Amino acid sequence: MTNAIYLEVNTSKEDYQSSKIMKLPLESLIIYCIYVHCNPEDMILNFVYTSTKLSQESVALHDENLIVINEKDVPWQIMCTYPVVMFNDTILAGLCAVARHICKFITRPHSLNEHEEGLLGFRKSCLQAPNEASIWTKFCEVDIIRTVKEMFSTASLDQVPKNLVRFENHLRKPVRMHNVYKIAREINKGVLKVSEADAEKTPVKEEDKNDKNRVPKSRKWKSNTKKDIDIDCTTKIKDLNISHEYAEGPFVTLADLVLFPSYHIIVQFFGGSFESLFPYSYKWYKNLLNTLELQALVDKMSKLEIKNTIMECNAIPETEDVSLYKCDPKRHNPKKRLFTKEDDIIKALSLLQNDMELNVDDNKLDCNINWADIPDGANPTAGHLPDERVLRKSQQLENLALAVLSVAQDGDIIVDFCSGSGHLGILVAHLLPNCTIILLENKEQSLLRARKRVHEMGMKNVLFFQCNLDFFVGKFDIGIALHACGIASDLVLDKCLHAKAKFVLCPCCYGSLHATDRLAYPRSYKFSNLPINQYLCIGHAADQTHNDHPLTVRGAKCMAIIDSDRGHLAQEFGYTVTLTRLKPLSCTPKNNLLIGVPS
Repeated sequence: MTNAIYLEVNTSKEDYQSSKIMKLPLESLIIYCIYVHCNPEDMILNFVYTSTKLSQESVALHDENLIVINEKDVPWQIMCTYPVVMFNDTILAGLCAVARHICKFITRPHSLNEHEEGLLGFRKSCLQAPNEASIWTKFCEVDIIRTVKEMFSTASLDQVPKNLVRFENHLRKPVRMHNVYKIAREINKGVLKVSEADAEKTPVKEEDKNDKNRVPKSRKWKSNTKKDIDIDCTTKIKDLNISHEYAEGPFVTLADLVLFPSYHIIVQFFGGSFESLFPYSYKWYKNLLNTLELQALVDKMSKLEIKNTIMECNAIPETEDVSLYKCDPKRHNPKKRLFTKEDDIIKALSLLQNDMELNVDDNKLDCNINWADIPDGANPTAGHLPDERVLRKSQQLENLALAVLSVAQDGDIIVDFCSGSGHLGILVAHLLPNCTIILLENKEQSLLRARKRVHEMGMKNVLFFQCNLDFFVGKFDIGIALHACGIASDLVLDKCLHAKAKFVLCPCCYGSLHATDRLAYPRSYKFSNLPINQYLCIGHAADQTHNDHPLTVRGAKCMAIIDSDRGHLAQEFGYTVTLTRLKPLSCTPKNNLLIGVPS
């Protein structure tokens, strides 16, 4: 079994062998710390010297038993930004995906401070959602790391970083978690929680120390209130008296381990002023320092060399006073606003000029796929889908597969972005045996189903990547995506444009489009004078395309408008673009097909 982690470092093999000091960026430090804490079974940790200038944002680590390799020694299949895991024939990339993978091989005994399902929490879902969709994952994986890097590169601060204020606000807010009422009732019983000192007095049997399946003692809770209250489903969450002892509530989770190294550095930057500026964050930080199970991690952090000067800054920026939970009812969410009032749509459409919409061409892909010749693993009729979906799915796959065949050449690398369980990518791999197909999907279970089917078929031209698409940096010739939801279609388009790759896209979920720190709408110069609210209004109307809907015709027009914007963007990159529709149109309400070929 191959199970290897690859982390980027700024120290060559020769320099490390002579000094035993490793300079590494924050992402590598975080994964290293999680590795130390979990002590995973049968997992190799490799540090990759990339010659990248990381000194401004790196820390020095003392350790005498690390493996340093050169980038030329990394397997060629690793076409992602670090950190990366190669697990058998699957590549996992991204900080949270790699951290979650390590937790699955943990050998450390279960902690009393953890959720009963371990560091990954309820249903193993901690930091599972991609950062494009989850405020919390993005904070842990992107925002706080960016903040620390900015602090490394500045000599002084005009005001404290906003992300530190956001986390402070988060810790002040009520805990929102699964079974919060049940846990509140346990706390409200007033039973003392087992203290760390008591835990030390209860020795673990020698034969149990290495048993990762050992069941911990039942948790006991300490009430935070002097007076018990009756708790039922009508009790407000803020009155449940559950506080953020840790980042996600009363349990240590993987999120704490991901955030701890960053905050250890931040505390050094602010010195004694950190506690007064961020009392809740300081309390959380001290809780981690005093958690017995984290002592190996704390010891490693104490040996870091961090080049910094104490920053004195008391100016607090204005931020939204909400937690980092997406479901916080106080969070301003412009996506919840309805843009589909009739007057708004009419006004938005009236702003369009005649030359903005691309022509929707007839679908000229007349040949058909003989499904009787397609093996079960690549065939929707083989029981992979409910009967009522088989015909429509077959028609969708046929349209996109034939479009790919029309632009593909032998030896092409084709990436099926947001591949799900691989219906499209596996079919393309069967039809193009001389091409390499990459199935890229962030949902582990979906990719496992695809992998099982590929192995049963004995296919050798398919690779598996479990990651967000922005972590993939490999070269490829064609990018494809069937119903990549909302902004995902635009992220795929951007990947293709910057790689100068052909693309075959069937977008979906136009109503969920929204601006992000990586995407601005409208996309093209041609549409740049259309205000964002009117643009999103058209996007919402584009989702009114269901069968027998009275506004289906207008919905189809709005879909074509949004895809025309995407097409114009590709034309600005020098592409020849075709906008057509799947046939029959009844195979899906979202039936636009956007094909681009670089000139």
